[in-house]
Amino acid sequence: MPDETQGEASHSSILRAEWKKTMTEQAVWTVNKILQWTQQYFSGKGLENPRLDAEVLLCDVLGCRRIDLFMRLQQELQPEELKKYREFVLRRAAWEPLAYIIGKKTFLQWEFSVTPAVLIPRPETELLVEKLVQCCTGKSLTQLEKEAFWRKKADEAKAAAEKAKAVSSEKLRDETDPEKAAVWQQEVADREAVAVQAAERAGMADAAAVQAKTAGKGPDILDMGTGSGAILLSLLKLLPESRGLAVDISPEALAVAKENAALLDVADRAWFLQSDIWSRVSAKAQFDIVVSNPPYIPAQVIGTLARDVQKEPRLALDGGEDGLNAYRKIAAGLPQHVKPDGLAAFEVGIGQGKAVAALCRGQGFAVTAVVNDYAGIDRMVFAARPGSPKAEWVKKLF
Repeated sequence: MPDETQGEASHSSILRAEWKKTMTEQAVWTVNKILQWTQQYFSGKGLENPRLDAEVLLCDVLGCRRIDLFMRLQQELQPEELKKYREFVLRRAAWEPLAYIIGKKTFLQWEFSVTPAVLIPRPETELLVEKLVQCCTGKSLTQLEKEAFWRKKADEAKAAAEKAKAVSSEKLRDETDPEKAAVWQQEVADREAVAVQAAERAGMADAAAVQAKTAGKGPDILDMGTGSGAILLSLLKLLPESRGLAVDISPEALAVAKENAALLDVADRAWFLQSDIWSRVSAKAQFDIVVSNPPYIPAQVIGTLARDVQKEPRLALDGGEDGLNAYRKIAAGLPQHVKPDGLAAFEVGIGQGKAVAALCRGQGFAVTAVVNDYAGIDRMVFAARPGSPKAEWVKKLF
């Protein structure tokens, strides 16, 4: 370990010397020049996406979007901006993941805080969330987003109509001329009609939420090995009547998840428990959905992963000799902790789908489906008990 630490320190010193030499050779650094230099520098370090990495880091320093950089190519960087950017570049050149450097990662439509204590959320995990939303609502994320958009528009229209109605009503009260009063009377009626129509549109757009409230509540969800909370908190955001328990063995990871719950404004519907799988989960606790993206990399494979991936927490990567250790432990608790009409859902590693589905069947969840991601790789497993409505949904995934 001391040798490794000394090696990293030596490497860092070399990088800083390289940067200092370059900075003194160039008096003025514009956005364009610094991006070109960083792209070349990162390429020399073997980074896979040198230009993208350079742009993401600079956007964080300047507080802008990537598209905005193209409007600011000739902008000169200030000394403090250069200093911050230098630190970012040195960290990335040492293969520290981008998300850890800037402290955040976009997942679906939200930004999640991330630290070296948690696995960085991946795009493929978004599909797992989408499938669960479809199971609970019968709708895609796109449909839900459209409904939310039109609900917002309808609410805005209703507020504008109510405001205009108030103005017209005031004019009506003050008007003494009968003919003009009749005009204002009609104006009030027209504004009232617009407000009613807007309220109806908002009601139709929110039909799913109204139905959920009538039914009582949404699903109770357990996220085993929650990490940053990306899966659970996204589901809570997309399913407004749901509640969730985030379980993780790492207190540092749970701290990050709690922060993200506050950021997404779902903290009042989320609970957090430090536990090694089921060890501290109440024996009586049952859930409509148990979902997990557990460690699934075979231990002997971790050393072959990309250097930046190896910097993510080993707890979140190491799945034991065959990568299935966590699945075995989670599956063992499914009969006790999943409601009769409940669903188990997993993200899996390449080639693990059939094995994880077999583990679920061995615990009585005989209806299973292995679902591929957009690259055609087995990425998800869903399991339910025979004869349940959830089982009928799973069958449609075959």
